[in-house]
Amino acid sequence: MADRSEAFDQFTGELLSWSPPLPGNLVLMDTVDSTNRFVKALVERSFEEESTPPAALVVAFEQTAGRGRQGRSWVSTAGRGLYCTRLQPLPIAGAGPLEDQLGALPLLAGIGVCRALTGFVDGRARLKWPNDVLVDDRKIAGILIETVVGKGGETVALIGFGVNYDFGEAGELPTPVATSIALETGKRPSRAAVAARLAASLEAELGRAGDVEYTLDAYRRCTVHREGDEVSCRIGGETVSGRFAGFDEGGRFRLRTSAGLRTIASGEVIEA
Repeated sequence: MADRSEAFDQFTGELLSWSPPLPGNLVLMDTVDSTNRFVKALVERSFEEESTPPAALVVAFEQTAGRGRQGRSWVSTAGRGLYCTRLQPLPIAGAGPLEDQLGALPLLAGIGVCRALTGFVDGRARLKWPNDVLVDDRKIAGILIETVVGKGGETVALIGFGVNYDFGEAGELPTPVATSIALETGKRPSRAAVAARLAASLEAELGRAGDVEYTLDAYRRCTVHREGDEVSCRIGGETVSGRFAGFDEGGRFRLRTSAGLRTIASGEVIEA
């Protein structure tokens, strides 16, 4: 990678001049502890001032305390990944009741990130439930969604996502089962091109938050799971194994176990 300051300046310059412009307000940061934590503090301060912040996208060159799902850390080396949070006030106008939108957000965020990346990796990006993005069973991106609710019921979603951009071979990868855009493409696209496509894809999918039929169909098209696959799910401190039995109408994961059919609203697949 070029000198850090030079690489960051080039990245920000390309993004700020990108055409068409990235949707919403764009905040670019050299370093931050966590983009989700930064945005959460911003939202809470706005709520204290009795206002709701507008939609925005925060992109950091480095995170010093990046977080993933289940409280895990997310390796966020300077320039090696794209570390982002989309600030999304809810409900989205014209997209149905708030409860339905909250249920759709994890699915739509996964679809948006997956579809953005699949164009860079020859169509091989797939979603592992609920919203890890894999390329040939190796993780290239992850998503963490949090909500902040004000005293008056004002609601904002924080859609955090991290993408492995140019981590190299074994010693640089965040985990042994990870991969990166650089490893999968050979001819690496610019950071700005990846960020712009992610922003546009996520924006397009969030606009479909009220369309349940579309959301479920799109998610099924992106998923790595096939009915009958043997999988294990971690649900809190419990691990449950069985055969994948499809998603229900709310996008929940159904697992046919020896004790019968189990529908899982929150958890993670630990074997795809």
